[in-house]
This record gives sequence, structure tokens and C-alpha cells, in this order.
Amino acid sequence: MSGRRIRGALVPVAATAAALAAGCGGGDGASRAAALPVGDLSGGSVATFVDCGDWRGASRDERYATIEALRGRLTPELSKTNASPLADDRAYEVFQAACAHGPESLRLYKLYVRVQGFAPLMTG
Repeated sequence: MSGRRIRGALVPVAATAAALAAGCGGGDGASRAAALPVGDLSGGSVATFVDCGDWRGASRDERYATIEALRGRLTPELSKTNASPLADDRAYEVFQAACAHGPESLRLYKLYVRVQGFAPLMTG
């Protein structure tokens, strides 16, 4: 696979600063802001390669950082924010359920965009 693993690796200062500045939805600000997303880094993001195997091995804070990375990468280019109709807590629930039963190789970005597309139709 191209790229390198983020967990346990040194991350460039710019990427760390961006992660700290952005914050994550759904929780404890300080520890969550310090967490890094998991998965193979490619083109400055893990969005392309993060899968259920990475998700299963991640901490709660790393998982929310991964959701933030996915949200940021999968927002339409014309959008002025990285707002998504899919709440981070709902994405977490979907990934938990899918990765509990799905193969390690299931790419989370594919699941995220499909669930995000139907999020405006979901209530409660």
C-alpha cells in the first residue's frame, strides 16, 4: 500500500496543528483534539485507506479523529465549511456496527458517503 501508517509515526507539525485547530464533534475536547486519525496516510489524509481493521485497533478518541478526517475530505469542494448532514456520533455508531460484523478490509469512506447521502432523510 502507498502511504504510511499514522499511529506510532511522527506526524508533520502542520498536520498536528490542523488536527488540534479543527476539533471533533461529540465529546471531550482536550483529549479528542490531541488524537490523530488511524489508517494509511495518502495525499495528506487517511480517508482513502482507513478500514475496519484500523477502526477496531483504535481508541475512542482516534476513532473520532478518523471521522473528522473523513468528514473533512468528503465535503464538497464548494462548501465553505466541513459541515455534514451526518453527525459524528451517528457515523461512530454506523462504523461500530459495520466493523463488528464486516471484513477488516471494508473501507470506511465508502460507507461514510453512502450513509451521509441518506442522513437528511433520517430523523431522531
